[in-house]
Amino acid sequence: MKEDVLDYIRKHPVWYVTLCHYPEKYDDLLDEIHQKKQSTVLEKLERISILMSMLEMLQ
Repeated sequence: MKEDVLDYIRKHPVWYVTLCHYPEKYDDLLDEIHQKKQSTVLEKLERISILMSMLEMLQ
């Protein structure tokens, strides 16, 4: 999990500044990471579903 947090902070440097000034916002960072992960998983599932539908139409 720690590696995920570091990777997210590298991609979103605003969190580095925020955490430097307000370390108590760490839980907010974790919430945002969790939300982003869920949304990306749902997006991937949706894309797979669309691809499957397209494949069915081709048959």
